[in-house]
Amino acid sequence: MSTPIVYDCDPGNDDALAVLAAVGHPRLDLLAVTTVAGHLVAEHTARNAAIALAAAGSAVPVSRGSALPLVRDQVLAGILDLEQGLDRVREDLPAVALDPRHSVDLIIDTVRARPGAVLVATGPLTNVATALRKHPAVADDLARIITLSGAWGLGGKTAAAEFNVWCDPEAAAVVYAAPVPVTVLPTEASGGVPVDEDLVSRVARLPGPAAALAVELLKSLRGTHRSNILGPTPVPLNDPCAVLYAADPALGELVRVRADVELAGRHTYGRTVIDLGGRSPEPPNVDVVIRLDAAAVRDALVDSLRRLTP
Repeated sequence: MSTPIVYDCDPGNDDALAVLAAVGHPRLDLLAVTTVAGHLVAEHTARNAAIALAAAGSAVPVSRGSALPLVRDQVLAGILDLEQGLDRVREDLPAVALDPRHSVDLIIDTVRARPGAVLVATGPLTNVATALRKHPAVADDLARIITLSGAWGLGGKTAAAEFNVWCDPEAAAVVYAAPVPVTVLPTEASGGVPVDEDLVSRVARLPGPAAALAVELLKSLRGTHRSNILGPTPVPLNDPCAVLYAADPALGELVRVRADVELAGRHTYGRTVIDLGGRSPEPPNVDVVIRLDAAAVRDALVDSLRRLTP
């Protein structure tokens, strides 16, 4: 039985890979793709999602969403690949037409029409938080929110904050506190699934436009990865992990914990305080993925892409 999902994202190369995986996975029923500014500006992320859907041969609705965070000034990714992938404007690639609705309205309309859907979000959580505020009953219709966001250790964008949360901490706080089951997939878990040469080679052996785009995206991820001062780190697959986990929760190990977002700290604004030690006096509010089966996740990605071949 397939899981119906709405996928909210900010393509970005790993998000575009996740779109391809969502279309191809036999256990997912992709209902809509919604986009938000984050990795790139809103116009660009919407176009990139439309490119990924065209490559996958999908006609599900895709729309442009929030251009600015709820409160803070806008921030965008600082490392871009202007040689390959989707960081640069790709007029050479076909794209499906955008749905005229704002992504917030597309989320609300889709979830109301399909109660029990899962909302998977791998970008800043502006659209998701706005949908919950604009139509609170959407929480009753959602089976779960799965968000690739946050970290229990060092931040990925600042010394304290992970990128998706740092882009819109107030939105993340709304989602983490939402009256709907929330699963948080932090960077420590997604970072355990590396994009290595073997994965690129496996995808490169697949025929068709979806696989060709996927290879370019994977190579771009490898080309733009930066290790930290502590030494070399693997290139993380990141966003597809959330989509693949939605299809098969057996891919990950969960713990029920308290998670909050720091909104006031001078040096820690946007930090996710994930209490793995059970020290918080507040009750647990989210499920956190603490590890993924890396081999199984990569197998699932390759199988999903294989199913998109003509």
